Amino acid sequence: MGGYFDMSWGRTVVLLMVSLVAFAAWASAGQSSEAQEPDEPEKKLILRIIGPDGRPVTGAKVGTGINVFEDSQGHPPQTITMWLRGQKRWWPLRSDAKGDVVLTGEDAEFRHFYALHAARGWVGYRRLLEGSASGRVIVRMEPACRVQGELTSVGFDDLGHPLSKTVAFLYDSRDRLMMYYVSERGHYEFLLPPGTYELECVGEGVGGVETERRRLNLDIESGQRAFDVGSIDLVATRLAELFDKPAPDLEEITRWRGDEPPRLGLLRGQVVVLVFWGSWSRPCLKTMPPLIELHDLYAEQGVTIISVHDNSVTGVGELETKLTEARQLYWGRRDLPFPVGIDRGEGRGAVHEAYGINQWPTVIVIDRAGKVAGKVSPWGELQRRLPLLLEETDAEVAIPGDS
Repeated sequence: MGGYFDMSWGRTVVLLMVSLVAFAAWASAGQSSEAQEPDEPEKKLILRIIGPDGRPVTGAKVGTGINVFEDSQGHPPQTITMWLRGQKRWWPLRSDAKGDVVLTGEDAEFRHFYALHAARGWVGYRRLLEGSASGRVIVRMEPACRVQGELTSVGFDDLGHPLSKTVAFLYDSRDRLMMYYVSERGHYEFLLPPGTYELECVGEGVGGVETERRRLNLDIESGQRAFDVGSIDLVATRLAELFDKPAPDLEEITRWRGDEPPRLGLLRGQVVVLVFWGSWSRPCLKTMPPLIELHDLYAEQGVTIISVHDNSVTGVGELETKLTEARQLYWGRRDLPFPVGIDRGEGRGAVHEAYGINQWPTVIVIDRAGKVAGKVSPWGELQRRLPLLLEETDAEVAIPGDS
């Protein structure tokens, strides 16, 4: 009986081990299948470009927009650039023999497309609904309407500072930027299909100072081949009138975060950077890190940065509350090392009005003679301008009391 017992026990152990091995294999297979989730299908959007006759168009340039530089900013004449940012592709795609353009990945997420076949004089524009599924989309081309016009500024001419360049922006009926045209000759032109558009024009003069922006609607009828907008006079801004003139002081500001700076008249001999901004604006908040870096680099070399917040806050306490999150999200836990004045008065504030500020952020530089030297971008351009302004000699800037 003892032997029978031993044999039965041995069989039981073997069967148990086999069962455990089988269970482990089954469990492992189950976990593996759970871990390997099926791959998401690749995003894909096929644009079928067809002509006015409904047939596929081969060789049409397709992108999400078009830029034209006319002898401007170092670009060769008539440089046309179309872009699809998903794959950092800045030159256009072309439709194949079937009239198709295949977009995959991030490119397939774009919702608006412009097509151009210059040789045939055909253009097309198609905007898709946000969130619409990928698939096949028809872009119908039609004979283009040439929209053109001229941009001038009598105000800038009268000030002795003619425009150095003009930019015409074109938006679709849903206010989506389609294209822009940069010119040193005050000219612009677009090739467009029938539809409703909005044109925005601006000019720039010496020191980066801009004109007021002018917007107007364009309605292009079916079959229309030409649209001459004519000449548009761009009005000079208050800032343009201040160029190379003594900078208005900041005496209207009575509430300061940080130490109140000296009056601008007492800062002659230094380069002053005035930053107009609002804590409600994300671009304004993102402007501060490069300004903090410039303060660290140039504060001991004769550059004073002063920021002017608009009157959307009632006092320093309210401003402090709004800046708590900005320090965490945008400024790397740094605080602003330069003073912040809170404007007051009509509009966005009296100082804003004195300088004609209507965009935020706006960065203005004041030279060592206390004169407005222009408007600059805080990214790159300001870094290039500061050393040049600091190199000006006392005789060049005519600083009182130094002779």
